Amino acid sequence: GILRPGGDFLIKVFHGEGFDDYFRLMRDQFDKQVTRKPDASRGRSRETYLLGRGFKGRS
Repeated sequence: GILRPGGDFLIKVFHGEGFDDYFRLMRDQFDKQVTRKPDASRGRSRETYLLGRGFKGRS
């Protein structure tokens, strides 16, 4: 894989079907998860950024 244990991962996602499942996967794979909606994003936009810190590695 490309991401090494301890690495960080940032991805832009959109709230909708599958978001909760994806976030759950990130929670299993990373020590810490952060969600942020950019200030510049329109209020009605569903875009969100997910940051996973401290990749646990493949088991």
